[in-house]
Amino acid sequence: MQSKYNLTEGPIFNKLFRLSLPIMATSLFQTAHTLTNMFWLSWLGEAYVAAAGLAGQFLWLSFALIMIFRIGAEIGVSQNMGRGDADTAKSFAQNGFVLAMLVGAVFTVLVIVFRVYLLRFFNIGNPYVADIAQRYMGIVALALPFNFGHFVITGVFGGFGNTKLPFYINSGALVLNIILSPILIFGFNMGITGAAAAMVAAAAFNFIAKIWAMTRYKNRPFESYAPFVRLAKDKVRQILKWGMPVGVEQILGVLMFMLMTRIIASFGYQSVAAHQVGMQIESLSFMIGGGFASALTAFIGQNYGAKKWGRMRSTFRVSYIFMGMYGIAITAVLFFGATPFVSIFLSEPESIAIGTDYLRIIALAQILFCLEGVATGSFRGRGLTLKPTIASVSSNVFRVIICYALAATALGVTGVWWGIVAAMTLRSVWLLVWHRINLRKMPKEGAAEPQG
Repeated sequence: MQSKYNLTEGPIFNKLFRLSLPIMATSLFQTAHTLTNMFWLSWLGEAYVAAAGLAGQFLWLSFALIMIFRIGAEIGVSQNMGRGDADTAKSFAQNGFVLAMLVGAVFTVLVIVFRVYLLRFFNIGNPYVADIAQRYMGIVALALPFNFGHFVITGVFGGFGNTKLPFYINSGALVLNIILSPILIFGFNMGITGAAAAMVAAAAFNFIAKIWAMTRYKNRPFESYAPFVRLAKDKVRQILKWGMPVGVEQILGVLMFMLMTRIIASFGYQSVAAHQVGMQIESLSFMIGGGFASALTAFIGQNYGAKKWGRMRSTFRVSYIFMGMYGIAITAVLFFGATPFVSIFLSEPESIAIGTDYLRIIALAQILFCLEGVATGSFRGRGLTLKPTIASVSSNVFRVIICYALAATALGVTGVWWGIVAAMTLRSVWLLVWHRINLRKMPKEGAAEPQG
C-alpha cells in the first residue's frame, strides 16, 4: 500500500485530518446542494418543500440499506489493507458492490410500484401535497441503483485511505445537480419533476465516474478490479455481520423518523416544511459528525488490523478535541443564526417561527452529538458495530415515545423538538460512557489482539 494511504504510520492529526476533510467537505457540499434545491422549490411554494421532504424520507431509507454494504466493505478493506492482504481486501470490495446492486434494484422497483401506498403512511391531509410527493418520488427513485453502487465504492476508497478522489467525483455530481435543477425546474417548466430528474442525472454521473476510478484511475486501490463477480459466501457473511447492525440502526432510525413526521404533520404542512428546512440546516452538524465518524472508521480499521493499540488511543484523544471544538462552533451558529437561516427558505411567519424554535432547541444537543461521532467511528473501525446500534435504536424508540407524549401537551409541536433533544442527549451520553469503558479493555501496545 502506498505510504500516503497507509494510516498506520505518520502524524496522527495530519493523516486523520487529510482523510476526514474530503468526507466532511462532501457532507457540507451535499448540505449546500439540498438547501439550494429547497430554495428553488420554495419559489414554487412551501407545499413543494413539504412534498419533497416527505418523499425524500424513502430515499433516506435506501441510504440505511446502503450502509450495510458500505460499512461491511469499508471495514473489510481497511482491516485487510492494514494487515497487508490486498487480495482479501479486494474480495470484500467486490462482494460489497454486487450485494448493493442486487438489493438496490429490488428496492427501486418496490418504491416505484408502491409509492402511492407508502406515502399514505404520513396521512397527508392536503391532496395537492400528496400528488406532488407521488410525482417526485416516482422519478427520483430511478437514482437509487446508482446510489447503491457509488456509495459502496466511496467506502472502498475510504478503507484504502483515499478520500480525495471520491470527494472530487461527488463534488462534480453535486455541481451538475445544482446547475441542472433550476434549468429543469424553471427553464423547462418541469417543476418538482425537474428537481427529481436532476438528481437522477447526478447519481448516474457519480456511478459511472466511480466505476472508472476503480478500474482505470492510476491510484486505484487494486491493480485489477472487476465490479461484478460471483459472490463468496464467507465474504457475504462477514459483510452482513459487520454491516447489518449499522443497517438495522439506520433503517429503524428512518422508520422512527417517519413516525415523528406523522406526528409533526398533524400540526399542518407548515410544521412539516419548517422541520424539513431546519433539519437540513442542522445537518451542518450531523453530516460533519457522520463524515468524521466514517473517516475514523477507516483510520481505526487499518490500525486495528496492524494492532497499533497505542496509536489508536492517541487518535481518540485528538478526535475528541477536534470534534468538541466543532460542536461548540456549530451550537453558536444554529442558536444565534436560527431566524436568518430559516427566513431564506420560508416566507410564512408561522413557518419561520416554528423553524426558529426548532433550530434553537436542537442546538443544545450539538456538542455531545459531535463527540458521539468519535465513539461511533471507533467501534465500527474495530468491527464492533452492534454497540452503536443498540444505543441508537433504544434512543430512537425513546424519541418517538417522548415526542408523542410532549406533542399532546400545551407545548404542541415545540414539545416534539424538546423530545428530539432529550433522545439525542441520551444516545450521546450512553455511547460516550460505553466507549470509555470499552477502551479500558484494549490491550497495551504490542499485546495480543483482544477477543470480542
